[in-house]
Amino acid sequence: MSARRRILGLTLLLSAGALACPAAAQQATRSQVEHDLGGFEQGPDDAAVRAWGSDGPAVLMAIGNDPAAAPHVRQRAVFALRYFGPRAAVRDYLRALATVPGQGLFLLRAALDALVLGCGDLATASAFLADERVDVRDGAAWALARSGASAARAILTERLRVERDETVRRTLTDALQTSAAARAVH
Repeated sequence: MSARRRILGLTLLLSAGALACPAAAQQATRSQVEHDLGGFEQGPDDAAVRAWGSDGPAVLMAIGNDPAAAPHVRQRAVFALRYFGPRAAVRDYLRALATVPGQGLFLLRAALDALVLGCGDLATASAFLADERVDVRDGAAWALARSGASAARAILTERLRVERDETVRRTLTDALQTSAAARAVH
């Protein structure tokens, strides 16, 4: 099955109500979610995302799949899925989105960030450290750096041993130094 079909299938599954959120949350409408995501400087805060309720993931995936949506709105929709990361369907969607051949850099990086921050999926992100594209390797390193997990630190340390591109090496080094400084404070 193609990656695009898997994404479409996951979107349809989610829109059929496969995910449950607290009953007190309001249901999201696409226009409201797009409005919340379309801010000039930043996307929605935690409270706004929680207010989208059980329809939130399906709406976010539909926006993430819509090439007619504004690029920054699509990117923010994919990144906002981190709030729903513990759900297997969201993880599967993000993994499928990240592996679509020729996926745009911004959507790919948003998917990697959401996988690491929302799902704790270090394995998928670390696989992109070996990608031939420098921007993808740098994005994977950045996503892993944001994790804070000791396993992520080990992955970054190992990658630093073999990485040859200076931009990626700088990201890896900065991530490891930041991580070491944070550990020293605690």
